[in-house]
Amino acid sequence: MKSKTIFITGGNDGIGRVTARLFSRLGANVAIMSRRSEKNAAAMAEIESEGGKCIALTGDVSKENDIKNAIEETFRRFGSLHYAFNNAGGSAGPKSFLDLKEEEYYAVSDVHVKGTWLCMKHEIPYIIKSGGGAIVNNSSAGGHVGTVGLPLYSACKHAMIGLTRSVALEYAKQNVRINAVCPGLTATDTYREWAALNPETIAAIESGIPMGRVASCEEVASAVLYLCRDATSTTGSSLMVDGGYTAQ
Repeated sequence: MKSKTIFITGGNDGIGRVTARLFSRLGANVAIMSRRSEKNAAAMAEIESEGGKCIALTGDVSKENDIKNAIEETFRRFGSLHYAFNNAGGSAGPKSFLDLKEEEYYAVSDVHVKGTWLCMKHEIPYIIKSGGGAIVNNSSAGGHVGTVGLPLYSACKHAMIGLTRSVALEYAKQNVRINAVCPGLTATDTYREWAALNPETIAAIESGIPMGRVASCEEVASAVLYLCRDATSTTGSSLMVDGGYTAQ
């Protein structure tokens, strides 16, 4: 990854932050984008303290100008864009399907579906200009199965996989590989906090995972790295990181 450049949305926390550090340690220039400028600055400082090169950009993935400006600035600062990890996401807690409101639909779809579309729209030209590379979209195990209480989240994660496959086919001959990584439950800080308050629920959840545990952020980051490596011919695929949950 030396002298290569990666753009990561939601790169200041959880899976995004761990992925940013992994790529930086392997020599990549890193650009992270998120709405929270203070957390962006902390993540950038962490990477720089390890000798990495990083820029932090404040923006909202559901706003096209924010994405356009962030990717343009990434290319201007580093002179290239080889990889992108479209990782920004989020979801409200479980809710009955009939109780969902229209604004809740847009809150979820604007980030996951619209945001992924807009990111790829502006990333692909710069990746082609840089000689090719790879995009990884962070979908979910919930993009392959139904999830009671999270129908909008699951629907949007399914849509991300369809978007990934379709765009991968369109740009396969232009040396732009596009794949989805699909984590199951992952041990982010938010998950750990929730687990500490709900130990019995967590025990029940983990008992339903064939490997008996949730994934670590590092395991998901390693999957992203695999999908970005130039020696990888994979495109249009969904890589599960769920301990075998969806294989059942």
